[in-house]
Amino acid sequence: MRRLLLVCSAGCLAASLAWSFSFVAASAQTGSGESSPESISQGSIATHPYVDVSEGPSPGYSQVVDNATPGRFEAPGWGERSGDAQSFGGDHAYTQTSEDGAPARFKVEIPATGSYTLYAWWPARASNSAAARFGVSTTSGIEWTEVDQQRDGGMWVKLGAYEMEAGDSYAVQISGSSEAEGEVVADAVVVLSGEQANPEEAAGEEIAGESVRAARGHATGRATGRDVVRMARRHLGTRYTKSPPHRCRAYRQEDCSCHTRVVFRRFGRTLRDNPPSQWKRGKRVKKGNLRPGDLVFFDENRNGKLQPWDHVGIYSGHGNLIHASSYYGRVVESKMKRIDGYWGAKRIKRLR
Repeated sequence: MRRLLLVCSAGCLAASLAWSFSFVAASAQTGSGESSPESISQGSIATHPYVDVSEGPSPGYSQVVDNATPGRFEAPGWGERSGDAQSFGGDHAYTQTSEDGAPARFKVEIPATGSYTLYAWWPARASNSAAARFGVSTTSGIEWTEVDQQRDGGMWVKLGAYEMEAGDSYAVQISGSSEAEGEVVADAVVVLSGEQANPEEAAGEEIAGESVRAARGHATGRATGRDVVRMARRHLGTRYTKSPPHRCRAYRQEDCSCHTRVVFRRFGRTLRDNPPSQWKRGKRVKKGNLRPGDLVFFDENRNGKLQPWDHVGIYSGHGNLIHASSYYGRVVESKMKRIDGYWGAKRIKRLR
């Protein structure tokens, strides 16, 4: 009898510990308000939105500053290069990296203190620096972000969302020094109110000029991965709705694979509305070779297969992903490192 009681006690204790562990793990996933966003996978594994997406203090506000914008750009000692098809507006400023290189600075008007999103544009070239540094003046000081200007160029690349103070000042700068060899490029930036906004709406073709249209592939009639990203951004803010059981409806209700399906459909590519089927398409790409427009897949519950808690999105450069997220409850552009269980990536054929 004593032996039986000991066995029972040990079993009860083990069950209690297991229950406690499960409760703690579940609490981290239910968004009790005490767990940080970094502790919750931000793809499809959340069952309801955990966070609100701020529209910032001035919804709809945006400002584009090019290196040629009068009175809003300065780069002492930097050179200027024109005729580059990937440059915003057809030209850009550049400098060879040095320890004491003066920064290039963009003057932007912040109408009210709050959250703003910053995108930058540069032409991607092998001669550029792989470690260019962007500095953003925030309410807590300058925040620096390092970018590889050899990649992801010829389009708007999201650098992040920042708390910025009201005022009209040189709030964005690009350091003239870099830990990597090559040229540092200063081309254009766009600042938008809120955490999620579409830079393509703020900077249309009428601003960018013919050089941007050429960079988009219209000159050859072939779609590019950059075109896919621009199309995917048109869906930002679309409500997240699981399909099935609900219908996949572009711009009205989308889940992750519905979003990728409707975007690629615009380019004549047929994808089924589920990640396992989409994984069978295209050519596999290494994580270090991702390009804008690639499909990126995640096994969020780490069960060794792309179901049931699976996820897919469209790579948009600088470690960002455009995806329909149940964590946010809508289509967003966010850091893919915040999604658990990276599985792999595919590049759809006939897209450059």
